Amino acid sequence: MKINHPLWRTLRSLKGNQRACVVTEPLWAIPNNLFLPFASIYMAAIGLQDVQIGMVASLGLAAQFLSGLLSGAIVDKYGRRRTMLVFGLLSWLLPCMLWAGAQGYWYFMFAAALNGMWRITGNSFSCMIVEDGDSGQLINIYTILNFFGLMAGFISPVAGLCIDRFTLVPTMRVIYLAAMILMAIKFVIQYRLAKESGIGLRRREECRGHSLSSLAFGGWGVFVSALRHTKLLPYVVLMTLMTCFNIVQATFWPLFVTASYGISASMLSVFPMVKAITTILVYLFITSHISMRSLRHPLLFGLGLQFLGLTVLLLCMPFAAASIWAVSFSAICEAFALAVLGPVTESMMSVAIPAKERARVNSLIMAMILLISIPVGWIAGQLSQRDRMLPLVMNIGLLLAEFLMVLVITRISREKHPLL
Repeated sequence: MKINHPLWRTLRSLKGNQRACVVTEPLWAIPNNLFLPFASIYMAAIGLQDVQIGMVASLGLAAQFLSGLLSGAIVDKYGRRRTMLVFGLLSWLLPCMLWAGAQGYWYFMFAAALNGMWRITGNSFSCMIVEDGDSGQLINIYTILNFFGLMAGFISPVAGLCIDRFTLVPTMRVIYLAAMILMAIKFVIQYRLAKESGIGLRRREECRGHSLSSLAFGGWGVFVSALRHTKLLPYVVLMTLMTCFNIVQATFWPLFVTASYGISASMLSVFPMVKAITTILVYLFITSHISMRSLRHPLLFGLGLQFLGLTVLLLCMPFAAASIWAVSFSAICEAFALAVLGPVTESMMSVAIPAKERARVNSLIMAMILLISIPVGWIAGQLSQRDRMLPLVMNIGLLLAEFLMVLVITRISREKHPLL
């Protein structure tokens, strides 16, 4: 039987750098999404307090801010392809080694500082995906990339069985070591398959003879002009709120459900599979049919699902009999929402950023988002130390702000920006 799904057609039609990025992505996405759901409870098992876990999250954001600030200059000066290899290895292999051998708080702090360099890799990856490729397929491409990460959800129950047999800490150490090996293979193969984009070659030539500092900090005029003339500022505010929400959710949702609902670490491994199944269904039957010309309703729908999932989770705390159902419902809502919001927001920002200065503007946008987001981990850690439900209450407040931001964007940009 011939498969004619839009995602399959997109995957088969990919060429050049888009193909190189997509076909190697599972080697990074699967291990990353396998250890991510357990990261905060792994830190707690090593002996970190909630405040320290929040500090690790905030330091990670600070490191991402610094690397994000320099990323545009580095990507332009040294090229998309070479930057992807060098900083991919630095930002993932060394942290995975530290996580695997972690003995205390400072291991995680040092690893977070190194891992923050992935923003440089992310900038070069974004440029390679967008440049010299068909921008009309971006939603489907980002959907496919996210789809690969979901494969980890089907391996996660195996990790749960290993946790039951060997306990959490030894299992996580092995997972981090395996991730280190797979990610190294990914970056090397991608380097061999890819080539420098046309814009990348031109920018590298233009940046010859210029220092990194002049390139990194000399682009503020371009950045401010882009914010003013292309109406990027509302998008940046929305992305900042979403970043804060995602940091709190990824770090403190596992701590909350294990403490307040009595979900064990091994049982926690089931929820990535639940999320993966939900997300795959959404990708296949909903996200792939979203048009770039009408993104307002998908944005509001995704935010509404996140709000519903958190509200049900908090309201069902007194009812022990409903614990597994409340946590499952929250996980399904979160997966459904991210399956819609992820590709939509990534595509929206990729198209909105001016092509000529994409690397520098993209890096400065991410730097602004991360700078504002830095305190969120520390604040959520302080709240969680008092009561582990408080970070989720904080996230409900962030969601309300996101709702208002989407409505504002729709109102002021409907005529000039048909994306919404």
